[in-house]
Amino acid sequence: MADDSREKTGDHDQNPGDKYALIRKAGMYGPMHYLFQELGIQSNLIVAATYSSVDASLLTPPAIFEALRTVISRHPALGIIGVVQPSEKKRGNHRLWEARLDKIILEDIVEFVDIGGSDLNGIIERAHNEWFTQDGSRPLWKLLVVHTRHILFVCHHMIADGRSGYTFHQSLLAALNDVETTQKTMHQSDDKVVTVTVPSTAPPEHSVALVQEKLSMALLIWFFLWWKVIRLIFSNSSLLFSDASFNKTYPTLDKPFPKGDRTVTRVESLRIECELKEKCLEACRSHDTTLTALIQTLIQVTLAADIYPEATLGFSRVAIDLRRYLSPNPGATTMIDASASFADTQLLQKYRQAVNARDTSLQDFKASEDHMDVPLVWKLASQNRHRLHNDLTKRHRALQEYMSGTTLGEDIEDFISQGFPNLGLFSNNSFLISNLGEFQVGEQQVSSGWKISHVEFSVAATRACFGNAGTVFNVASVNGGDLVINLSFEDGVLKPQSVKKLLDGVAKRLNLLIS
Repeated sequence: MADDSREKTGDHDQNPGDKYALIRKAGMYGPMHYLFQELGIQSNLIVAATYSSVDASLLTPPAIFEALRTVISRHPALGIIGVVQPSEKKRGNHRLWEARLDKIILEDIVEFVDIGGSDLNGIIERAHNEWFTQDGSRPLWKLLVVHTRHILFVCHHMIADGRSGYTFHQSLLAALNDVETTQKTMHQSDDKVVTVTVPSTAPPEHSVALVQEKLSMALLIWFFLWWKVIRLIFSNSSLLFSDASFNKTYPTLDKPFPKGDRTVTRVESLRIECELKEKCLEACRSHDTTLTALIQTLIQVTLAADIYPEATLGFSRVAIDLRRYLSPNPGATTMIDASASFADTQLLQKYRQAVNARDTSLQDFKASEDHMDVPLVWKLASQNRHRLHNDLTKRHRALQEYMSGTTLGEDIEDFISQGFPNLGLFSNNSFLISNLGEFQVGEQQVSSGWKISHVEFSVAATRACFGNAGTVFNVASVNGGDLVINLSFEDGVLKPQSVKKLLDGVAKRLNLLIS
């Protein structure tokens, strides 16, 4: 444990005897996630999974509680909370610390619900619009167990990212299939308190501290000026999501958004059946691209051709997993927030041409009933893939932009004054695609006991005044199962019919491309 760790008693009312141990000062992006939750800007992320068993067992409270004991013991990060302390550098300021709860009361964090209908869409949307209480008494995650079949892992971004959501479900699945867990649930213990294990070594530092890349101030200044110039040259009407309607009021520590005025997330979903998904993956490999890049391209085509036909320039962002760029690498099974994004600009005319082309003299042109230039779409998807790959292997612009957070001050007030005004510079008028890849199902999990047959991923909308007036496409699938794209957006910012039109356009063109 770090030298600056110390014990502090929680000052909450419900459990005044609880204690937490201060571990260390939070990483540079800890204050951002803490403030997003505390001020009503963004609530949580969700990774959901559908469980089934060979013998038709149910996800009963005793089974869940006993399995959670194992999961929490394997992942002490689940006991991490954020605690605000006085700044050591500036009088009157505050510094965020990571702290570990001593105990977790399972009944406080597990909710068993039986909601009408089996579609996870509405359940995920409801969970996005419930907020954590950051008073030091409860962890920054919870479980929703729906119809004894679906489990939603609802998590604060401070302790985990989407990939860590996969890790949670893999651990929970293994615990449910553990023989000892099964035997213990037969006794139905009334003890619902878990003591959080103190690991023998300190948990991994925040990923920004583990990136083995030297920050180039010259490059950072160039990036900043590049985006500034783009904002000056292009009017809002020439960009995507120019019709977004929202209040530009920013919250402060003294005046957070009132409880009734916090960001409201809406979710629309697109399900791609397993057979079509497998064909997509095979086609992507043969066209030197990835499923992420293909979906990104189809989104750009639909936005340019169907919704914003007058727009000139498009912004897109692709979420990237930093684990491979960290040293030491925390590993795929470590719960950590290690996500960043690659921001890119695209002239939209070429994407518009992909569906408006009529020039049949072009070599290998194949016109569909939608007049879609199939070779051009694949070419654009390949280019999108290579731009991202080139950046991650050579330019490292995404890593440099991610590390720019180290230039901010350490205090919470510093992040508000320096970070908040620039959040929209890279993200405003953009969409984000975040693909967790396939949840892998092991042979043992398929042949006996419990198994996971379906997964979904969704991140709550970020307040539009912080530059996220666009949409977030959250992609997940299980090996051998369907793929689901959950599109999240802020209520009242975009026209619902436009959002539906966007998903319909992506689905239609994907079918045309693969059929």
